[in-house]
Amino acid sequence: MARAHSTGDIPEDRPLSDGERSLVRWMLKHGESHAPSFLSQLEQARVSSRCRCGCASINFSVAGEGPPTTGMEVLSDYLWDDAEGHKFGAFVFAQGGLLAGLDLWSVDGVVTPTWIPRPDQLRSMPLSHNEV
Repeated sequence: MARAHSTGDIPEDRPLSDGERSLVRWMLKHGESHAPSFLSQLEQARVSSRCRCGCASINFSVAGEGPPTTGMEVLSDYLWDDAEGHKFGAFVFAQGGLLAGLDLWSVDGVVTPTWIPRPDQLRSMPLSHNEV
């Protein structure tokens, strides 16, 4: 799911956009019970790379430190639809105790999410993938 379609990420070094920061903040506040503990890291996070496929997924460095590349922990996981009814997923993840990124993916495989959703577009991930 997380960038399995990519052959490698494109290095980038920039601050998170207001929209990216707002979305990740909301997702951390409304994610797993321990997800809010990562909010302080968000204030120090920068975009360190983006997905090569052209989707809006981004990876973070926190206070100049990149996370290890193994041991992904999903902190918050949501779905959203676009106006045409295409289904997408969004999750924020950590690796090695560091806030590591925002992954945006297509559920139906038809349209690549090249934009980030607004928090009010998100809905909870169902317990069963049959309900997606």
